[in-house]
Amino acid sequence: MEGILTYLTSRNTVLKDFILKMSTGVVTIKIVTWMLLKSVNVLYIPLYITRLFKKSKICPAIRDEILLLPASELADKIRKQELTSEVVVKAYISRIEEVNPVINAVIEDRFKQAIEDAKYADKLVSFGTLSVEELKEKHPLLGKNQFDTVLICIQHLQLVGVPLTVKGSIEVAQMKSTSGMVTRANITAKNDAVTVKYAREAGAIPLLTSNIPELCMNWETSNKLKGTTRNPHNTTRTCGGSSGGEASLLASACSIIGIGSDIAGSLRLPAHFCGVWGHKPSPGAVSSIGHYPSCKSVEEWQASFTLGPMARYASDLKLLLEVIMEPEMRSTLLLKEPVNFKEVRVFYMKDIGSFLTSKVNSDCLDALHQVVDHFNSICYNNCKEVNLSLIKYAPELAGLSLLDIDEVDNIFEGRGEGCYKELFKYMTGRSRSTLNVVLYGVLRRLSGYLPRSMIENAKGTMKELKNEIVKLLGTDGIFVIPTCPMEAVYHGDMVRKALDSSYLFIFNALGLPVTNCPVAYTSKGLPIGVQVIGAPNCDRLTLAAAVEIEKAFGGWKPPSAANGG
Repeated sequence: MEGILTYLTSRNTVLKDFILKMSTGVVTIKIVTWMLLKSVNVLYIPLYITRLFKKSKICPAIRDEILLLPASELADKIRKQELTSEVVVKAYISRIEEVNPVINAVIEDRFKQAIEDAKYADKLVSFGTLSVEELKEKHPLLGKNQFDTVLICIQHLQLVGVPLTVKGSIEVAQMKSTSGMVTRANITAKNDAVTVKYAREAGAIPLLTSNIPELCMNWETSNKLKGTTRNPHNTTRTCGGSSGGEASLLASACSIIGIGSDIAGSLRLPAHFCGVWGHKPSPGAVSSIGHYPSCKSVEEWQASFTLGPMARYASDLKLLLEVIMEPEMRSTLLLKEPVNFKEVRVFYMKDIGSFLTSKVNSDCLDALHQVVDHFNSICYNNCKEVNLSLIKYAPELAGLSLLDIDEVDNIFEGRGEGCYKELFKYMTGRSRSTLNVVLYGVLRRLSGYLPRSMIENAKGTMKELKNEIVKLLGTDGIFVIPTCPMEAVYHGDMVRKALDSSYLFIFNALGLPVTNCPVAYTSKGLPIGVQVIGAPNCDRLTLAAAVEIEKAFGGWKPPSAANGG
């Protein structure tokens, strides 16, 4: 209660009234949550023992230098006919076939169609009536039946002939759309999701759909259809979730750019665990049409959930975001507007200060300090450590806010009706769903017993925290904080460390743009990094910070190089 009393003396009258009325309920939730998390550790004892006998599989070394080129450079070389798209696509297909048995990241491939797409892209590039510069600005239709109308132009060709991988919850025409569910095993997408459509129109060539947890409801990537996806840096560790397949493919050089999604750190946590770049855009910047699960409460959903770019190189984040963003948002985000990073103001926090989360370990703290020291050396203004007093309550308040979003696609009705029956089925080995999906229903059901005033006041407090951050950052500031308190954990550990993901999902609840940035590696070869947060629609600042961090610290490294193999 000491923290609550301190909080009472520092906030305004409205918040004092809120805490006085709701503190008993909030403290009860905290205590119960803490006890549950601690009790889970006892159940993990057999798992700890089995780990002693497991060894990591080695990710094959990269032998083809084509796999080391950024997407922007690949597109430029293809345009100039220094490389063919067919050669590039075949290089990635070969790499995927070599590595996937180790990481298990692919749901379904379209390799044959991708090679045909690459051949058409090469025909386009060699088409004699268009110069290299014209090809950069014009986009002929690439469809098999429309090649004769190649001079019909629809948009710039930023990604001509470049391979693309797509998270398995995002629809790709004529490919499975299971969302990791046994009950959707035979469902095929009729059309591309909007983001995939935009990427194809820019010349990108989808290669495959990547593995996800069931309904994207896990911070690890495992389901009953495809099994568990592994971290290429150490296969005994998780790749994170729910965009874990994408992150694993990118980290192992099986992909160069990918499209993921983020509702509770689903894009950034895998990027952190696997040492790649991921960006959660500002709400409304990228369409979510064609993603499953979805939500009928459109306004609430779009405020917290978004699709976004993932990449092996920082500069490709901006390139892919420019391609997949909604056209009407271009004048709002102004991604092409140059950023003089020396003029950017930098704020940071070492941790959020919640007793529900793990303490940030020394490696992750060191990564944060390295970034702060670097920014201090190049920016006109010194970095400033800040104390956002409300952020320590964000795990429970943001959790309540996100859990309150109604009509999200799941296996239950309403607020989790039928969850207890499904939980019993799971405990007796008869459920067709995974544990996290079942627990979501239970949490939804339990949240229905809370006073409505508690939920509304939680949302109000989060709104005040957002206002505090937005006022602090303005249009020229960024906020740096650890992405997660630790590096990639062993498979299964995110169940007992679920609230550590609050370092990520608080920014979904706040509706702010965030970029995950790999900074360094632990002594065991596991990536660690930071996340950079901006004010709404200031994505260009966080993306500029990512490029600066990559210049300073090197960014992605191949798994074998990172672990000394």
